[in-house]
Amino acid sequence: MTTIILAAAGFAGESALVAGAPAAGITVARRSLDAADLLAAAATDPNMPIVLNGQVPRISPDIVARLLGGKRTVIGLFSDEADSHLLRVLGVSRVVQIQAAADLTMRAVAAEILHGAAGVWDTGNWQHQILDAGQGASPPLGQTVAVWGPAGAPGRTSIAIALADEFSREGSRTCLVDADTYAPAICFNLGIIEDSNGIVVACRNADNGTLNSRSLQLSASVLRGQLQVLGGIPRTERWPDLRHSALTSIWDIARATFAKTVIDVGPCIEDEGGVVQHGGGTLLSSRRNAAAVTGLTAADVVVAVTRDDPLAISRLIAQLPTVNQLGANAPVVVALIRSGDRRSGSSAIAALQDGGINLPVVAIPFDAGGYRNAVAQGALLSEVAPRSPALKGVKALSKALATAMAGR
Repeated sequence: MTTIILAAAGFAGESALVAGAPAAGITVARRSLDAADLLAAAATDPNMPIVLNGQVPRISPDIVARLLGGKRTVIGLFSDEADSHLLRVLGVSRVVQIQAAADLTMRAVAAEILHGAAGVWDTGNWQHQILDAGQGASPPLGQTVAVWGPAGAPGRTSIAIALADEFSREGSRTCLVDADTYAPAICFNLGIIEDSNGIVVACRNADNGTLNSRSLQLSASVLRGQLQVLGGIPRTERWPDLRHSALTSIWDIARATFAKTVIDVGPCIEDEGGVVQHGGGTLLSSRRNAAAVTGLTAADVVVAVTRDDPLAISRLIAQLPTVNQLGANAPVVVALIRSGDRRSGSSAIAALQDGGINLPVVAIPFDAGGYRNAVAQGALLSEVAPRSPALKGVKALSKALATAMAGR
């Protein structure tokens, strides 16, 4: 007998499925009524298959991703096209169509468990498709740039804002995303008060299956022209709202919606290993670094920001191997924030090379007065100091990124 957890709340034939299970060689060990109960049941046995429909209360793509995390078999039950679409949104790829007789449905479930049939989606993965209404085909995918820097305020957010501004001025439709769960600052720097928690709204839409190009754009604030801003969490304790699977969906949709997506991620990129929030094992866990990890993993190119002082350089050298592991195929370009002393910039580059970091390095002068005025006015550096030497460095950085991505 195969033992399963059944979560088919809202399905009128749920009792019939339980009654017909023994004839198919299946024992229903537990009947879950909602997502919380399903997670608790799943935590008791990490290998027990789960059979569910898309109507389970409070079920979400993030919960399904957690259930699938340990290579567990999760099978969806659908009766029509609407049910199958909902299961695709949730991330369930192995499915069985509900038959007229309950025992036939359970026999199909047993065959799926034992033989691992592919179901109706051959790839096992479902990606959002953004179709052009006029052409009926997917538009060209955009490019994702993750801006990261080690702890110590190296200038990561300032570079992310200036780089996104430069992309938009070059004519690229650009989305600037604040994905820092430790010190979100983009909306503060730009004077954005309304809709400052756009990334939280986008994550909720991803969980509800309503995230698409239109809803993502509605979650973002239009800063000016071609530049939109997806604000970060309003308070740092709201980091559990940014869940791994929802963030992954956001990066996919952003890539299909914008020519350039610039993600400002936090300094911490280690795998916390599952921080339990409410007890019950790793199935009930959240990771504060999920935004940084998924952003770096999704990136086409990574900007590693550092200053030209020994402590900042040593931190960069120590953490770059982890960055390379997360963005395995993404080239890395170092943005070196340079102080007024030219010799310090040269010594910093030499220190990077001595540490085994043979990467493109773009030196960017630090315009303290310009940045201070920009923050005071809630404006872009290009608006308050159009002749700032820092902007020339950012323009050079944009060209270096284009070269790095062209060489992939």
